[in-house]
Amino acid sequence: MRHSTADIEPLLFSVPQVAKLIGFSRTKTYELVQSRKIPSIMVEGKTRVTRKALETWIGQQAAR
Repeated sequence: MRHSTADIEPLLFSVPQVAKLIGFSRTKTYELVQSRKIPSIMVEGKTRVTRKALETWIGQQAAR
């Protein structure tokens, strides 16, 4: 059975994608990433947030 790319969940998100997922503005999301509140990595000079880091951050916010 073949899976289409639509069936594959991304492992990395751009900051604008993260902003949409969490319902924050791009500006606020960039602030959270730059302050390392939402951990990120650099890939080929581009900032990316891993799925795991985003899920962990959301869990931490829910625990507050």
